[in-house]
Amino acid sequence: MSSYNVLFISEEKLKAYTSIHESVSPKDLTPYVLQAQEIYLRNYLGGTFYNQLVDQIKVNAISAPNRLLLDDFIGPILCNYSFYHAIPFLAYKIFNKSILKPNSENAPSVELDEVKFLQTNVREVAENYVEQMQRYLAFNLGLYPAYASWNANNGEQAPDTKKPYFSGIQTNSQFFNYRKYRNYPYGTGTSPAGGGIGYGPYEQPCGNCDQPLN
Repeated sequence: MSSYNVLFISEEKLKAYTSIHESVSPKDLTPYVLQAQEIYLRNYLGGTFYNQLVDQIKVNAISAPNRLLLDDFIGPILCNYSFYHAIPFLAYKIFNKSILKPNSENAPSVELDEVKFLQTNVREVAENYVEQMQRYLAFNLGLYPAYASWNANNGEQAPDTKKPYFSGIQTNSQFFNYRKYRNYPYGTGTSPAGGGIGYGPYEQPCGNCDQPLN
């Protein structure tokens, strides 16, 4: 069943969970809600479960577990991802022959860097909600069989269970600091002479340098 005429959230919820002003028309927001549903929710819920939710919403027969998921997890995720997609188009308007930045009589328009900064913050909020939903689903698989046992035979998309964001490269702090800040050979399997008590095999006080040890 097509999801392009089914919205998982209301206008009221979208504006309650974001800083979108009450004066913004629903027609200006609907395309971005649909985009967020198809791009993010289908990805994290999987095609089988996503289609089940679409079917239940369309006929207004939502099961109790699905209602809880929609209210407590999917709603906040979708509000923020929809806002994320809408931000550039709320700041810039596309007309027949040009793209314009509307000016307010009472406030200055934001610059592109500010728009990107706002987008980044909104996306991080959405990703945090996704991680909360993933943890909830992992501990309650019995309540969501369409999520736990997606239909691979129909070519449905599998749920993406990876964390929705990259938190940066992780290193072993002791070895990294020793390698970067100490002028001793490393990789020989022995610690440098003079290593003090309480330091790892590749770690010792920095001496004259002022770099942190951890």
